[in-house]
Amino acid sequence: MKPCLAVNPIFWEQKFSDFSYSGVEGPLGLSSPELIDRRAEAERVAETTNEKRENMNDLRSYFAALSKYEGKPVLNLVSRWKPADVHSITSAFQKACDESRIEFDVRSDISAPALGNRVARAFANGVNSSLPRYSVCECPGNGYPDQLLRRRQDGRPFALELKAKTAFRPKDGNRQVLTSASSKLRRYFPVGTPICHLFATVLYSKARRARRSRVAITGLRLDFLAPSSPVEVRLEASVSQRLLARSKHAKPVLILTRLRKIRRNRAKAGSTTAGRNSRGGRPATHKAHTGPNHGRVLSQ
Repeated sequence: MKPCLAVNPIFWEQKFSDFSYSGVEGPLGLSSPELIDRRAEAERVAETTNEKRENMNDLRSYFAALSKYEGKPVLNLVSRWKPADVHSITSAFQKACDESRIEFDVRSDISAPALGNRVARAFANGVNSSLPRYSVCECPGNGYPDQLLRRRQDGRPFALELKAKTAFRPKDGNRQVLTSASSKLRRYFPVGTPICHLFATVLYSKARRARRSRVAITGLRLDFLAPSSPVEVRLEASVSQRLLARSKHAKPVLILTRLRKIRRNRAKAGSTTAGRNSRGGRPATHKAHTGPNHGRVLSQ
């Protein structure tokens, strides 16, 4: 699906000029730039048809199947965007990005997931001060969506998902998990309220400086998801130690090694030993475990 707003991955000082929209029915009533042409729409329909032939799902059918799996009433959990809302949100983010310059420092060894969360949080906090007509706010609780884009005029919420990437690569097939439950959508959107989904990719750059790295928000891509937006659905299974302990499978086996648990605070252990020696006590010694259970296979 083509982007609804594509921003070049550069600093905010450059103007946003290349716009393309999808997931919207009917003319937008805007003369410049031309938002939808027939060729682009035909290509989108053809791509969607081909993807469905490859057993792809769309967002509408996914939510319907998810509701049945959860044992909950099947509701319309994804609605089409109105052209006026698309235009209003687009212009609001364009203005906010033109006026914002978001940079911050992180440890150079920060993990990719942690950095992604920092980027998304910094963008939400930094853009709010200059975002007209809307505000980005947290959506409390686990699950999708993490954020809500709320219209100040009437308080209407839009589901907002922020993902951080160094660049947008159309051929990148790595999965970006959107949702696996409908509970938050049902909680924050009353029955009968249209639920429109906005997927925002925050682009950033990272420059290493010794033990610290400088991160700069360099761009933004907005995808206004539609009921026909293609999604991948994967059935996954997971276990936990709690589930393993309760399992009725064959009797589990625990095998001990020769090593005991290593003391992490060696300085404290050393001071304790020195104190014992000064009082005439026996010095602490460290021995390998050679008791009667050494090397035995223990069953739980």
